[in-house]
Formats: sequence, C-alpha cells, structure tokens
Amino acid sequence: MKRILTIIAAFAIPVVMMGQTKKFEFTPKVKGKIEITNLLGEVSLQNASGNAIVIESDFNLEKPDRAEGLKLLGSAEDNTDLGINVSEENGVISIQGATRQVRDYKYKILIPSGMAVNLDYGSPFAKDDVIVDSFTGSLEIKTLNANVKITKSSGPFTINTISGDLEISFDKINQSEPTSLASVNGIIDVTIPTSDKANIEISTINGNVYNNLDLKAVAKEKKEDRHAYGMDAIRMQGGTSYTLNGGGQKVFLKSISGNIYLRRK
Repeated sequence: MKRILTIIAAFAIPVVMMGQTKKFEFTPKVKGKIEITNLLGEVSLQNASGNAIVIESDFNLEKPDRAEGLKLLGSAEDNTDLGINVSEENGVISIQGATRQVRDYKYKILIPSGMAVNLDYGSPFAKDDVIVDSFTGSLEIKTLNANVKITKSSGPFTINTISGDLEISFDKINQSEPTSLASVNGIIDVTIPTSDKANIEISTINGNVYNNLDLKAVAKEKKEDRHAYGMDAIRMQGGTSYTLNGGGQKVFLKSISGNIYLRRK
C-alpha cells in the first residue's frame, strides 16, 4: 500500500508544479500607454489597484541541458521568467512575447486604472481568446480568429476582428470618447444598462439586428436632389442611427456577415 501511495505522489508532484502560477511586477516611470504584442495564448486583462503592472502566468518552459549558459535567441529577451519581455520607452510600456511557446500558456495582466491599452492579437498563430473584466480606460484590440469577451467594463473600446465573436457587457458607457466594435464574419453581442445614454450607429450587410433596448430611430434630414427628377431612388442596406435615453456618446457597431444583438442589462 505504501508503495502505491509513493508512486501516486511521484506522479502528483510534477502536476502541482506545472499548475503553479508565476508573477512579475513592473512599475512604470510614467502612467502612459501599454502595447501588448506576440502573446498568442489566452490573454485576460483587468484593472488593479496601485501603480504596478502585474503579470501572472502558468508559463513553465523547461530549458534543455544543452542550453546551459546560453540565452534564448529571439526578437526580445525574456526578462520576466514568463517567456515575455517588458520594457518602457517614451511613456510607452511594451509587453511582448519572447518565445513562440507563449501560445501554450495563459497570461493575466493587471493594469493600473486609467492606463490605455493596445492589444495586437491578430497573429494567425494566436490560439485562444481575449477576456477582459472590470476594466476602465481606453482599450484597443485587434484579432484575426479569436473571440473577445468583455464584462463589467466601460471603455472606450476600439475592437476589430475578422472571424471572431465580440461579446461586450457594459458596466456603463464611457461618455468622454466613442466606442467602435467591428467584425467581418463574427457576431456582435452587446449588453447595455437600461439607464445609459448613447447614440448607436449600426451597419450590417448580410447580418440581422436583434434588440430589446428602448431605441429611438433618428430621422435623417431629406434634401431635394434636382438631378434625380423623374428617377426612383435605389435603397441600399447600410447604417442606421438610434438614440438610447435621449442620446449620448456614440457607439459604432459594424458587421459584414454576422448578426448584431443589443440587449438590456
């Protein structure tokens, strides 16, 4: 019996070690902009208290015995022990993957409140999704196939994807700057508090729009076109404008083939 327990323990220890989370903290000199590139696994963003950027990951890349005394050659040096490089220059903090194996691990990045973030997740080798929770501040995300899910956040957001789905649940809509959500083939699913104010611009070509918000259509001013005398107008499917609770900051929703869903919170 003791022998069996010893064997089980021997196999259990590496599993526990692999599941451990490492942490790296970086306090920028200036509370400027953060640019994130070449992180190809699951990326999650969240606001944090304090002035430090905190990165947590399950990164655990073993170094071959033959690499003893050698550094990993790549576009950037791993100065965090998490497979990434963090640097700061002219008020811009760069967080970039230093090895292709980063796509096999998860990264949770805690951002000081108020810092703007630009996440480039548009690589065809990106293999997971982008998750954002409880984030206040300017956030720009670009993806190719990855889905983006945002909860309890206010933006403003500028999100563009080719084939990914966008699921955005606003805590409130930021009224200082507009938000833009665009997908070519994916759906756009937006949840907005019923008391929020917004001017919503919707554009879709092949998709449908489903809604249970109290939206009011904005009547467009018609101007007489003397050159069109005796001819009928051809109605092209395009953008439509609505107000929510009398109107507020602009929210642009654009899809080519995917449906758009607008729901109350």
